[in-house]
Amino acid sequence: MTNVITASGYTTPEGLLNLSLKVGVNNAEVAVVVQIQSRPPASRPDPNGWPEGYFERCAGSMPELTRPPQGDFEERPALG
Repeated sequence: MTNVITASGYTTPEGLLNLSLKVGVNNAEVAVVVQIQSRPPASRPDPNGWPEGYFERCAGSMPELTRPPQGDFEERPALG
């Protein structure tokens, strides 16, 4: 039986990668092949939690979306 499992993870500051994978085979000897592929660093969220460049990427993505006129608001007496 050959089974391919794709996983990703983060290395420790020492360069170790710890994996725990459910392979679906109980009490059996298995062979494991590990292939390391570097990924570009993920962008960090800004102080408000939004991904870096989020608004620049979505600005103008729905140009047909416009807000219709809201009309005049009602004048109310001042409080106090």
